Amino acid sequence: MKRFIMGTSLTAAMLLTGCAEESSSTKKAEATSTAEVEKKEEKENGAKEASVKKEETPKVEKSEFGTKINYFTNKKLNISTNLGPIIFKINKVQTSDFKPSKQYLDLFDGKEKLTLIVFEVEAENTSDATINFHPNQAKLTTNTAEQIDASMVLSEDVGGEYIGKVKKKGTVIFIASAAPNKITNVKFIVDSPNDETFEPLAERYTVEIPTK
Repeated sequence: MKRFIMGTSLTAAMLLTGCAEESSSTKKAEATSTAEVEKKEEKENGAKEASVKKEETPKVEKSEFGTKINYFTNKKLNISTNLGPIIFKINKVQTSDFKPSKQYLDLFDGKEKLTLIVFEVEAENTSDATINFHPNQAKLTTNTAEQIDASMVLSEDVGGEYIGKVKKKGTVIFIASAAPNKITNVKFIVDSPNDETFEPLAERYTVEIPTK
């Protein structure tokens, strides 16, 4: 179990790489002169352009868990929908090549080389009722004809009971066989939230997301 937790934390951190830097630059010292304001606007414009990118010169990241090379990142998907009383958002996506270390192969279905597709999602129950919703059990289909279940081991605990007005946020992670440069778009599919009697409160939700 400790190994599973370590793997989840690592992969979540992979998606968020660079976001802290972007956030801190936005909070830097207040501009008091015209020159400072212009400089700040230039930085913000650059951050917007950088929020969606294919890595032209991929950065190799090595750790005890393995070697990762990012291929595509979109930090500003801004996908939001209402599913009954649930507000569901998909904020970010990242695809990458990954070669697990031998001691962590079991975290990745025993595959020695794979593609990680990682989403940051957010769900909010706007009602006082207890709602069951499981974005961490979503499915993914790709333009390369794969149908993939979310990794329950690697994904964060963003599913289950939403007891009243609560929010959950975390990563949902898929392991694909096709190379990331071949995966140009995916469909994220999540079942409807249910009430306490397991009555569906909306339709199954499907959204197409470009990954190139």
